[in-house]
Amino acid sequence: MRLPGFIDSHLHVLGIGYFESIVDLSQCQSIEDLINLLKKYTNRPMIIGRGWNQDQFSEKRMVSKNDLNEVSKDIPIMVTRVCGHVIAVNDKMLELANIHDKSKQILGGHFDYESGIFSEKALSLIHRVIPKPNKELLKEYFLLADKILIKNGITAVASDDFCVFENSYEEIIEVLKELYDQGLMKVKITEQVNLPLDKLKDFIAKGYVRKQIHPKFKMGPLKILADGSLGGRTAALLEDYSDSPNEKGILTYTDEELFDLIHLADIHGMDTTIHAIGDLTTKQAIQTIAKSMKISHRYEHAHAIIHAQLTRSHQIPLMEKYNIGAIVQPIFINTDIKIIEDRLGYRTNDVYLFKSMYNKIRLGFSTDAPIEPVNPFYNIYTAMTYKSIKYPNEKSLNENQCFTLKEALDSYTVNNLDFIYQDQLDSNDYILIDKDIYHISTEEIKDIKVLKTFIDGEEVFSTN
Repeated sequence: MRLPGFIDSHLHVLGIGYFESIVDLSQCQSIEDLINLLKKYTNRPMIIGRGWNQDQFSEKRMVSKNDLNEVSKDIPIMVTRVCGHVIAVNDKMLELANIHDKSKQILGGHFDYESGIFSEKALSLIHRVIPKPNKELLKEYFLLADKILIKNGITAVASDDFCVFENSYEEIIEVLKELYDQGLMKVKITEQVNLPLDKLKDFIAKGYVRKQIHPKFKMGPLKILADGSLGGRTAALLEDYSDSPNEKGILTYTDEELFDLIHLADIHGMDTTIHAIGDLTTKQAIQTIAKSMKISHRYEHAHAIIHAQLTRSHQIPLMEKYNIGAIVQPIFINTDIKIIEDRLGYRTNDVYLFKSMYNKIRLGFSTDAPIEPVNPFYNIYTAMTYKSIKYPNEKSLNENQCFTLKEALDSYTVNNLDFIYQDQLDSNDYILIDKDIYHISTEEIKDIKVLKTFIDGEEVFSTN
């Protein structure tokens, strides 16, 4: 069966490729499992891992530096939580980063020297000592990701790639341009420009706003990471976490800092996409966009909130009022379903209100890969059932928010056009799948396989 190629409106192409080269910790069911797995990589000069989740550990606690010291006291180790907003490091990594018990905290983040746990902007204290990949390695990561995307029927994406490593944004642009010019990169990329204020000024001054670098590669909106995750308790909430009194998460920007970024982009004709998971962050994002619009009078825009997991029902009309879209990930239910009630208590019925948003505002689907699998059929299944593939015995999270098949497909195609600055679907970007999606059960949708992928009429993937 033929379908339009899928558009994923927020992921990390470079991160998908990089993830293939580091230690995958997502299957660890205990800290002991994690330690034993990491010990297999002590032949490396530095051990980097990602994907652990304390909520699936038998110990039900975060990884600590003492755990990682058991792996090695001589090799620097960093392991990132599944959400990407929390890391744990060992003593050797703390030494390499020159972090000690008197080191100052960083605004918009937090670290605990005794446990070796860092969150939000404090991650930069460790990331700055991770060796930067050279151009050839960057190309390798991008091409690995490209193969994964087209194998899954993704023909176009909006991708956040400037913050994965300490490499300059212009080096990332140069690497991608070379890959496209050589005909090696196939998937179409609209870059979500994740840069701090000083580098954003440089980006604008050099004429990169909305710049078409290659027919398949262009600069898109500003991307801002404004809070963390529910699983890591770093998403910023209006009220305390139900399972951690007096803890409300982290706003990574003050109101003034956020305005400076958004307004600078706004007055130069640049939209903003804001990572906002908690309801406090959604409130801050809406108010800041509205404040900038009042000054700039730029009412035709494609501003959007990414994730919006705890965007409350009373906030959706405000998003509609200011024409703020939503880029959402139903697939996050896959992991969140086990912790959402613990984290949010009575607010559980006011989460993942994606169908309510769909009915009111511009809404598109994405996966945030490599946070969750990039497979669009997993995402469609989750949107239609609000059930977890990972935990199939759990009940549906919020049945009244379930999408129809047509709504889910639209959210993965035509609804995402605004987020990649495209007027209409390209009929030459399409896929062939192994089942008739309109005549199978909902349960079978998650098992659909892509047989062929075409971009600009060229067959770029085939199971043969």
